[in-house]
Amino acid sequence: NNQPGTHWLRGIGFHESTHPKLDRQWLDENGPNRPIRIQHRSGRLWILNSQGLALIQYAASSLSHHERVRLSSDDGRLYDVDELLGSLTRRQPPPIDVASRNLAAFGITGINDMTPSNDESTWQWFAELQSTGSLLQKVRLSGRPELTECKNVVDRLTLGETKVHLHDSSLPDFPELVDTIENSHRANRTVAVHCVTETELVFTLSAFRSAGTISGDRIEHASVVPPALIEQLRELELGVVTQPNFIFERGDSYLRDIPATEHPFLYRCRSLMEADIPVAFGTDLPFGDPDPWRAMNAATDRQTSSGDCLGKSEYVTPDIALNSFLGKLSLPFENRSITAGEPADCCLLDAPWAVLKSDLNSKHVRMTTRDGEVIYDRD
Repeated sequence: NNQPGTHWLRGIGFHESTHPKLDRQWLDENGPNRPIRIQHRSGRLWILNSQGLALIQYAASSLSHHERVRLSSDDGRLYDVDELLGSLTRRQPPPIDVASRNLAAFGITGINDMTPSNDESTWQWFAELQSTGSLLQKVRLSGRPELTECKNVVDRLTLGETKVHLHDSSLPDFPELVDTIENSHRANRTVAVHCVTETELVFTLSAFRSAGTISGDRIEHASVVPPALIEQLRELELGVVTQPNFIFERGDSYLRDIPATEHPFLYRCRSLMEADIPVAFGTDLPFGDPDPWRAMNAATDRQTSSGDCLGKSEYVTPDIALNSFLGKLSLPFENRSITAGEPADCCLLDAPWAVLKSDLNSKHVRMTTRDGEVIYDRD
């Protein structure tokens, strides 16, 4: 988008492989004449141009000194400020209605929002989106421990897990994580912990071992799982929600940047299932492609975008790939079924499964219904 304007131009999924040092100066010199913010695919880093920084700093004038400092940077690179940026830019809401219709066209009837900063205001925002018809899908909202207080019943909006987002560089105090898990369990909430490195996974497994686990506790991503940790996952009875689409989307950079000895540990699927660890799939929208059919393809062939193979032994069959997306919102490891009395959350396809097995593609979605109401009709 090279057009000037006053509204934000927002990009996501940036990685250093496309540009080694993206910063404020580069965006000023090469971007359009409008506020720009670019998010690193890790989710931790936002990069702003000068207009974007000026807008944010003006909007942050009423914040505390500490928060204003976090939003200041000569090079425009801001770390771990996603929540602050969201609160300052949400007055310009994204086109949720368009995104929701696109998801419905993929056959999606419900979503798990796992943003760790989700709070009561987020709950109210989602409720409003659903009530106005902007958001067609059911939503299970995970996030902060304080979400437990959202007891008001809202159609199609339910309370999810306590979400913990770990970073290698700033892990919480170990007793703090143990307390978070224990307090969530006492409130009858399960816990989902973001783990994309071996260090984060070891730290999390140790915390669960100290705090105990309940049915439904899980690891989000489990991006790197060395063999020695598979048995610990099984012993602790933890599930894993992983994203096989990243094999296709990011596999080439993984092959280039990660030691070859660790390639078999990346985004495991088959080995976890064979170890009797509950596994479900997601896409990690907006950091990953939202189309679950592309993720199913990646799970079956383990091919990167350039055609190389990453972790071939971790492939699963098309049947397993599909079933891994068919879990209940509240129980992602328990598949839904078409039985009397169950909600009519259905995806109608235009060809029999025997044909679709070899052509996992969203183009075959003919109709999508949520609670019996048609939310997508191709014709």
